[in-house]
Amino acid sequence: MYRALNKQPLLILVLLYCSIVGYAMADDISLNKTIPLDILEHNNVAYISLNELVDTHKLYTNYYESKDKLEVVYNRKKMYFSPGLSYCKMNGEIYNLIHPTLYTKNTFYVPIKTFYQALKQAGFPFRIIKQTDKLLYVIKNLYNINQVDVKNKKNGTVINLHTSRSFVSDNISGSISSSNWLNITILGGILDSLNLNTAFLQKPILKIETMQLKESAQISLLLENQIEDFDIIIRESMITFLLRSSIEDNAEKIIELRKKWLIDTIVIDPGHGGKDPGALGHKLQEKDITLDISKKLGKMLERNLGINVVYTREEDVFVPLWKRTKMANSVGGKLFISLHVNATEKSPHIHGFETYLLRPGKTDQAIEVVKRENSVIELEKEEHNYADLKNENYIIASMAQNSFMKESEDLAALINQHMASNLQNMTKNRGVKQAGFHVLVGATMPNVLVEVGFLSNKNEASNLSRSYYRRNIAESIYKAILDFKLKYEKPLLK
Repeated sequence: MYRALNKQPLLILVLLYCSIVGYAMADDISLNKTIPLDILEHNNVAYISLNELVDTHKLYTNYYESKDKLEVVYNRKKMYFSPGLSYCKMNGEIYNLIHPTLYTKNTFYVPIKTFYQALKQAGFPFRIIKQTDKLLYVIKNLYNINQVDVKNKKNGTVINLHTSRSFVSDNISGSISSSNWLNITILGGILDSLNLNTAFLQKPILKIETMQLKESAQISLLLENQIEDFDIIIRESMITFLLRSSIEDNAEKIIELRKKWLIDTIVIDPGHGGKDPGALGHKLQEKDITLDISKKLGKMLERNLGINVVYTREEDVFVPLWKRTKMANSVGGKLFISLHVNATEKSPHIHGFETYLLRPGKTDQAIEVVKRENSVIELEKEEHNYADLKNENYIIASMAQNSFMKESEDLAALINQHMASNLQNMTKNRGVKQAGFHVLVGATMPNVLVEVGFLSNKNEASNLSRSYYRRNIAESIYKAILDFKLKYEKPLLK
């Protein structure tokens, strides 16, 4: 039986524990050495001792008695835990551990699976190697991108990323944004963010920003001067970027070709708005949820990638369906992503997310969603000449999409994949589907429509009402776009 927290003995214990951990003179754990941690089973859930993890990983702790809160510090990153709560805080973000943090015999315990998932998402370099019935084998300090240095040459600049493992060229992508950020994405990279962010920089590098994602690492360098091109050279323990300030006579044609295909403008379409609330359920409106997720996604793209983001609406206003894709085409959008929330009158138990492509619906469920989303046409003041998405009319309406169908399929699959990973155990993956949405007709770029959940389901509506859950959705789409850029911009860098 797990008893309530006795604060006074715990405070003494934690202060003594912090003193031991903070000033221990033991040798650092080897980068490649696995660490065994004891497993505690509680209600068929595997837990590990947070105290043991702190001790073996040489971390610092602070206990705040008034808040019943334990702070764990790794470099400049912080984690917070409270007994009995199934949520923890890492780097200012809330993570759902599904199962509560336990406190017994003066020891904190956290659920293994969701705790290490949260560590990975928050950018902590702690990973599970193997798990048995009684022991969990883990490893820390998995950094493989350690530092950066800059050297100026007569005809350009050399940027060296020092690595502890070899990377292949197919897993490295780079692009320069319109705001003069050199954005580098490395599949399989794990950043020593502290070392990179505090590196000594010299012109033309003005600033460095890093982001650790689940399957890739991103380094963004703000350049003082515009460069015309760059090359990537891979070595055993180094990735070198050669920024050229002078190029051959045909450089202008090369640059124009690169600009044409670089994913530098993304159009985000928050479904519904104004007099059209969209789906309704449990005191929530679709139009409010889609606008919030869209803005969260847009901020991630602008802040981290320097991408130009265009919204079809930024406020609670009504925008006709035909006008949304027309807007996307007029601003030179390279991707069009329409966000929606589902609902059904058939069963309140139906829940989950799904991603759609512009093709005739093949299932009753897809057809039902199309009818609801396309019904907004009835609210438009002026009748627009919408094509009937059946038979030969569908072929004409979708001609613009056909040239980007493969890209749209890949983007939809990536969004589905990342949402399944980020939202696991919280909702259902309903897959990628095909249907005839008018909002996608005429978009001359890769385009998808995402239904992020069902407002008709009480639990899903409760999740969608929470900011952290909507942030997880936005982050999933953001990661999908990153992977899409890595795949489709790579050929332009050769």
